[in-house]
Amino acid sequence: MTVVLSGMNSLEMVRENIRAASEAKAGELTKTDMELFRRVKEEINKRLKVGCTACGYCMPCPQGIDIPGTFRCYNEMYIERPGAGRKEYLMTTAFRKNQNPASKCIRCGKCERHCPQKIEIRKELERASSELENVRYKAASWLVKVFKIWR
Repeated sequence: MTVVLSGMNSLEMVRENIRAASEAKAGELTKTDMELFRRVKEEINKRLKVGCTACGYCMPCPQGIDIPGTFRCYNEMYIERPGAGRKEYLMTTAFRKNQNPASKCIRCGKCERHCPQKIEIRKELERASSELENVRYKAASWLVKVFKIWR
């Protein structure tokens, strides 16, 4: 069996994923395969900071904060690499006409009332903000405002 782990960035990749999926059969994974998946999942979960599934029930935020996006970037810092999470966060929050960083949270709690995972969103946004909005972020955010560089 072939396991396709790549994304779908081209029509050829889509075709390859369809081919692989159409050839797969139930029960085809071995105990070794299942153990590998279990270990990978365990390792990812150890590094995960916020168990957000990006369901969006916490949205919209009255302050315009992209709560699931913030948590995705925060988790990416620990699952992939810090620079990747910070860059993504900068691009999706600071490079906007109306900047929407996690530090804009007014702690109203509206988001938490709707979260099916019962995440303490206000607390987690504060943690994410303290790590994602470092000195470089703040400088870049200021430059974007001053020079009106937004998407």
